[in-house]
Amino acid sequence: MTFSRPAPPRDAYARYSMLEYLLIGDLHDLLEEPLDAETRRWLLAVLDELLNLLPNEFKYEDQGGYFADVCEQNPNWSNIIDHLHRQHEGLYSSLLELRNRISKEQCFDFIANEVKPKLSHWVAAAQRHRDREQRLLVSAFDTTFGGEG
Repeated sequence: MTFSRPAPPRDAYARYSMLEYLLIGDLHDLLEEPLDAETRRWLLAVLDELLNLLPNEFKYEDQGGYFADVCEQNPNWSNIIDHLHRQHEGLYSSLLELRNRISKEQCFDFIANEVKPKLSHWVAAAQRHRDREQRLLVSAFDTTFGGEG
């Protein structure tokens, strides 16, 4: 009999982060396809997975994860971290709204041209957000370990 222990928060965060990256890539690829009923089905599947994943990833970042460490080492960066928290909430809310719009519309063709640019905009915003998080972590690492040059 094999017992598994829960993954440490950093390992779980790394998995969530990688899965988010892959799902956003899938979403980007789907937006390159003709928007039809089949694409709609796959879009909803990817959006559902992202919506299940994002709160968990954000939780690991915020509670005892990377951002807790950054805030502890650099308390004066709390405004930057608060801004990232608000972006988390905004990204999640806007994705949920788009997912609900896609699922509730009877005729996907009717909204496809409206939804496609909004989803593309969301993908770009999510990628910019991820880049900001990574730059913050690199800056924190540099500050902590004296990597100014």
